[in-house]
Amino acid sequence: MHIYSLEQWLLLFYIYCFFGWCFESAYVSLLQRHWVNRGFLRAPLLPIYGSGALCILLVCLPVKDNPFAVFVLGIIFPTLLEYVTGYVMELLFKMRYWDYTGKKGNINGYICLQSSIAWGFLSLLLVNFIHPPIGRWVERLPHLIVLIAVIIVSCVFVSDVVVSFRAAFNLRHVLEEMERVRTQLDEARVQLDLARAEARDRLEELGEDIREDNRRRQKALEERSELLRREFARRLEHQNRYFNRAILKAHPSASSRRFAGSLRQLREELEKKNWKK
Repeated sequence: MHIYSLEQWLLLFYIYCFFGWCFESAYVSLLQRHWVNRGFLRAPLLPIYGSGALCILLVCLPVKDNPFAVFVLGIIFPTLLEYVTGYVMELLFKMRYWDYTGKKGNINGYICLQSSIAWGFLSLLLVNFIHPPIGRWVERLPHLIVLIAVIIVSCVFVSDVVVSFRAAFNLRHVLEEMERVRTQLDEARVQLDLARAEARDRLEELGEDIREDNRRRQKALEERSELLRREFARRLEHQNRYFNRAILKAHPSASSRRFAGSLRQLREELEKKNWKK
């Protein structure tokens, strides 16, 4: 087994990030029947695949002559990585950028049996067919070329990570605000329905002064409901921006347990207005 330098490992990471983006974008685009620029980042890089590939190489190359060991280790470690990544991302952003809920053998929607088995077969392909020529090519590259390439790509990668994290936190903030307004609007509607029902039930008993007070209360509730409805619509319009579209377009199956209703409405609004822009 060749001992790679830090720069070579980083170059391999970026190479497999790019290969993963190519595979994932092509696969999801076929499923959606239109082009999907897959991934959390704007650049054509999928860190989960780069991290998964390096994880597979580190644990499987020492046992590459044992296909069964490669398959088993290729299931265990990338699956753990996928679970931890999904859990941390939902913890940070309150969003599931992939969700296996409903698939057989899934655990909390972060991993599933189908995905784990796919990692096992991918490990066999990577160790035996994909990595050997790529590894030899990386080994033959002059150190200065590797260093320059890694520095340039790392600058792009880090900048992209910062921008993408800000966009994801912004989307979380948008959904939090939308959910707050939705909750207030629902409460106002309930209060208005109760006030109307009370007025109908006690119409004959109430004196004119009390009926007038009840009408004022209903009017105030109607005005508050309308104000909240406009506020909700304004937030939808205000948040109709590129990064929100890009995140949701790249993850058509993204979900949120905490903001399910608001996420659905935001997605519908973006689709209706300028999803394809």
